Amino acid sequence: MAGRGRLKAAVYVQDPATREELILLPGESPDPEVAVLITNPDAWAEVLEESDSELIAVGEPEPTERDSAVEAAGAEAGGGAKKPQARRSRSSGS
Repeated sequence: MAGRGRLKAAVYVQDPATREELILLPGESPDPEVAVLITNPDAWAEVLEESDSELIAVGEPEPTERDSAVEAAGAEAGGGAKKPQARRSRSSGS
C-alpha cells in the first residue's frame, strides 16, 4: 500500500536526496520516492480501488434555464400545467 493514497497519521522520515528530516502530516500524499520509506501500513488511510474512485452524482439534476422558464410560465397561467396522459396501445382483441 506504500506510495498510494494519503497519510492518516503524522510520519517522520529522512529525505533520500537531502538527508533532511521531513514531517509529513495527515492528509498529505507524499512523492513516490518518500512514500516507499513509510513502511507502517497503519500510517496510510484506506485506498479506494481504481474503479471505486469514480465520482457518482446522487440526487436530482440542477434545473436549466429552460426548465425554470417553463415552470414560471405554468405558474403565471393559473397553477401547475397538466401533463398529457400517456397513450395506451389498443388491443387487437374482439
